[in-house]
Amino acid sequence: MNIKVVLEYDGSGFAGWQQQARGRTVEAELKRALRELTSKEHTVYAAGRTDAGAHAEGQVVNFRFEGRITPARLVAALNARLPEDVAALSAEVVPDDFHARYSARWRRYRYRYLDRPARPAIERGRCWHVNARLDVDAMSKAAQPLAGRHDWTSFCSASEPPDARVREMRSANVVRRGDFVELDLVAEGFLRGLARSIAGALAEVGKGHRRHEWVGEVLRARDRRLAAKTAPAGGLTLMEVIY
Repeated sequence: MNIKVVLEYDGSGFAGWQQQARGRTVEAELKRALRELTSKEHTVYAAGRTDAGAHAEGQVVNFRFEGRITPARLVAALNARLPEDVAALSAEVVPDDFHARYSARWRRYRYRYLDRPARPAIERGRCWHVNARLDVDAMSKAAQPLAGRHDWTSFCSASEPPDARVREMRSANVVRRGDFVELDLVAEGFLRGLARSIAGALAEVGKGHRRHEWVGEVLRARDRRLAAKTAPAGGLTLMEVIY
């Protein structure tokens, strides 16, 4: 049967989602837990490949599972075998044609800035401490041109194929919650480096280093050299995947 699992993880101790030759990864930990549970190897598909240091509150994965254990018991069994910085939140049987990545319609990422003078203690590794009061109104205006279908060359990694850089951004919103400023991005798919590059550009506007029109100008230029410094991975969280 095809099983869909929703995962939460603190990415601070990981080299990202995707399994690789070196470095601890979330995918490898999940596959290890499944192997311990079933004595079999599993191919796991994820909705998004989060960066090293980035987090997830709603990562979605699917895999073929032939055991007799119920989805409810599977959650408990996985959590007994997963490390403390990864948790399975839910599991359910889904149709055979469901694919965590290709069936997804939208993905929502959140980037968090902390702009108080004091550095974070409890939230360290979960936000970007920017050491300057951010102008949220200016950041909101700067984010408006991001909504829509665009070529994201200016904001994505140069490693992305040039013919695959057009994606739709459904919304880009900036709000303040106390000392935190939160950027929420909803898009059909996120190219490598896209969310963090946008977060870096909006920070430049928030600090007063750039006019709010500058972000739209960079987007339309389709030139990666014009973008701001990429924001740190720790502030980024995959919040949910919408099907």
